[in-house]
Amino acid sequence: MFFTKAGRVVAWLALTFGIARIAIALIVIQSGDPSLVPRYLGSGTTGQAIDQGFYVLIFGIVLGVLTDISRSLANKSQDQP
Repeated sequence: MFFTKAGRVVAWLALTFGIARIAIALIVIQSGDPSLVPRYLGSGTTGQAIDQGFYVLIFGIVLGVLTDISRSLANKSQDQP
């Protein structure tokens, strides 16, 4: 059960950081100043930052689904005699 709880925490963090990275990239795009990209995003372009944000977001979603499956299987095995 420890790994399920740890996985849920990591999934929430991944979702949060993925959304934050995408949002920051969109804010930098709206600013119109290309010199802000390496300072705030640490990548070559805003497109790369958005791609990385989506990868982290998808990772968080997949990990969250897997931890929900793990929780339901653990609850199911505890209910059986």
